[in-house]
Amino acid sequence: MRRTTILLLAAFLASAPAAAQEAVSLNVTPPAGKIKLADSFKFKVEASLPENYLLKPDTSAPEGSGFELVSFTRTGETKKDGRKTETFEIEARAFALGISTFPALSWRLSGADAPADAEVKSSSFTVEVLPLFKTKEGEGIRDIYPPFRYIPWLWLLALALAAAAAIYFYRRRGRTAAGAPGLAWLDSRSPYQRARDRLDGLEKSPLTAAGKLKEFYTGLTSVLRFYLAEEFSIDAAQMTTAVLGRELKKTGADIKTALRARELLQKSDLVKFARLKPADAAEDSRALEELLMEFNRAAENARVLAAAAAAAAQKQGGGKP
Repeated sequence: MRRTTILLLAAFLASAPAAAQEAVSLNVTPPAGKIKLADSFKFKVEASLPENYLLKPDTSAPEGSGFELVSFTRTGETKKDGRKTETFEIEARAFALGISTFPALSWRLSGADAPADAEVKSSSFTVEVLPLFKTKEGEGIRDIYPPFRYIPWLWLLALALAAAAAIYFYRRRGRTAAGAPGLAWLDSRSPYQRARDRLDGLEKSPLTAAGKLKEFYTGLTSVLRFYLAEEFSIDAAQMTTAVLGRELKKTGADIKTALRARELLQKSDLVKFARLKPADAAEDSRALEELLMEFNRAAENARVLAAAAAAAAQKQGGGKP
């Protein structure tokens, strides 16, 4: 296990007290071995600083790094000869495949004799992030596919023509039956019902049997993206997988559901763009069914809470609407 050390001298301000000129060092021990996508991993930071200094980590997520901070835990402290050594265990998650650099983290200094607004940084380190799902031998990532080649144009055209025909005959039937223009058709299904119907249609299609996995996984992600847009007003269709992964917290679903959704989106990207051949497409379809159920449960819970809050507010206001 390699150790990366950064030594930062506390010469932050020219007019700082003599104690502020003492050395502050942060020793980072990166995680051993490789980590998996969206899986949590832990690494250690050992800080050596004057005894009267206080060290506090900046817990905000590193911007644009592909990593998410989960927790900071102080695991120990020793003091000797006016100095102290503090140890921290940091838990994080990675959301980018391949060799990635975990960024330097900021730590604030305070306490007696510490310079005002002083800050030190722990060193960055590299990790290798592997897919969370398993791949068969020979399934390695290939060259990126040209854009739009994976889109199932024939299926989309057929669906569009079928929808247009259905609307035409519905309106024509309304005019002939009542002798007046037909009423506008409204889809009374909930976003969850529409998503399940779309998924059922995709599962019944011959795409997987014909080996059109790119088209099938495009359909899977489209079902999920449309549902998120309709249920939670997330502009999912216009977002990259990375951005959408961060937006999933707005659904109110638990972290496990959000991580599984990110995993499915990222796996689908590999199938669509890097020609990955998944072992079992039907299993991923079932995974999407479960995800839709979990997101729908979160949406229902939010509606119940909102209704209860509205009722309580109305009651508190004397029954006035």
